[in-house]
Amino acid sequence: MRAFTIALLWFSVAAIAAYWLTFFAFLADAGWDPGYVAFERAFPPADAVLACSAAATAEALRRRRALAVPLGLFSAGQFCFLGLLDVTYALQNGGYNLTPAMLAELAVNLSSLGMAGWLGVFLWRCRQSLGVTA
Repeated sequence: MRAFTIALLWFSVAAIAAYWLTFFAFLADAGWDPGYVAFERAFPPADAVLACSAAATAEALRRRRALAVPLGLFSAGQFCFLGLLDVTYALQNGGYNLTPAMLAELAVNLSSLGMAGWLGVFLWRCRQSLGVTA
C-alpha cells in the first residue's frame, strides 16, 4: 500500500499541474460563469502548496521517514479543505451542470476528498512502522 500511496501522491502532483495548465489555456474560456472563473483563479497558490506538500510526503514515504506522517496529514487536510471549498461553492451557486468542464470539476473535487480520506487513514494506520508513536 505504501507504493500505491506514493504513486497516488505523485499522480496528484502531476494532476494539479495539468489542471492549471489546462485551466489557463482552455477551461477559463469554456463558457463557465464569470464568477466561478474568478473563484477558481484564487486556487493556484493553495494548490501549489498542496503539490509541494504532496511531493514532500511522497519522498518521505519513499525514504520511510517519520516526517511522512505529519507532512501527509497536512496534505490530507489540504486535500479535504480545498475539495470541500470547491464543492460548497458549486452547490451554493447552482451546482454542477452537465457540461464536460463542470463534470471534470466534479471529478477533481471528488478525487480531492477521496485522497484526503485515503491519505489520512493510510498514514494513521502505518504511523508506527514509520517510527511515530503518538
